[in-house]
Amino acid sequence: MGTKNILLKVLSSLLIFTSCAMAQEVESPYVSKDPRSEPFLNVSFSPTLDTQVPLDLEFMGDDGQRSSIRDRLIPGKPTILAIVYYRCPTMCNQVLNGLVQTMKEINYVPGKDFNLLAISFDAEETHVTAAAKKLTYMTDYESDDPTGWNFMVGNEPEIRELTSAVGFGFKYDAMDDQYSHGSGLLVLTPDGKISRFLPGMMYPLMDTRLALVEASEGKVGTLSDKIALLCYDYDPETHKYGLLIHRVIMIACLVTVAALAWLIISLIRLEKKRDIHPQS
Repeated sequence: MGTKNILLKVLSSLLIFTSCAMAQEVESPYVSKDPRSEPFLNVSFSPTLDTQVPLDLEFMGDDGQRSSIRDRLIPGKPTILAIVYYRCPTMCNQVLNGLVQTMKEINYVPGKDFNLLAISFDAEETHVTAAAKKLTYMTDYESDDPTGWNFMVGNEPEIRELTSAVGFGFKYDAMDDQYSHGSGLLVLTPDGKISRFLPGMMYPLMDTRLALVEASEGKVGTLSDKIALLCYDYDPETHKYGLLIHRVIMIACLVTVAALAWLIISLIRLEKKRDIHPQS
């Protein structure tokens, strides 16, 4: 092997070694070394359907009155429960914004068709903060009737019992003075059981309408909503309503059979009339 080839191989090896060393030196500053990252972000909101919410837990309302969750429900009406904290800089605002935006389009009225209940999981918050947040969203909704609008705060033991019962996870970050937490809405039956879970921060109009109709056992909703429930079904895995193809086909077949039966009966009646009154 010539000297020139040997020198080329040595230079190539040095270049590869240098590149790897430089890559390691450049890469390391960008690797997160924050030991709290994984446990801090490891929170979820995973409710179990048909779970009974502990209605005897007491919280303080935005009106300054301490009462149980049971006392804040409206007899015979479903409840939308939002677990948030009012000074949250991002996600909780988006949850409440998404809820109110859907409420504007849904044509169901708080206090009349359903009950709205927001409960803070931050034990440091006061009913004054809750009242201010309530006023913000009532103004956005363009309502001056507080019926069916409940924004509440509570103490640590009650908060822990409620959030544990509904599968709501949250963790406090002292460094940033804020919480990591899940997001979504719970739709409760009139007796306080979890009927449906709507995850995220935006709530599709149809899903919300159908969830309220189902939670109310048909006492809320129009005829078209109840007919829609024959064609749509809630999926506990995706937490969304999906079209039931087989049921749609069945309904279409029944409608077709009914239409054919009506047509046959109409033709028979017409023929009888012709027999009774033959044309001259």
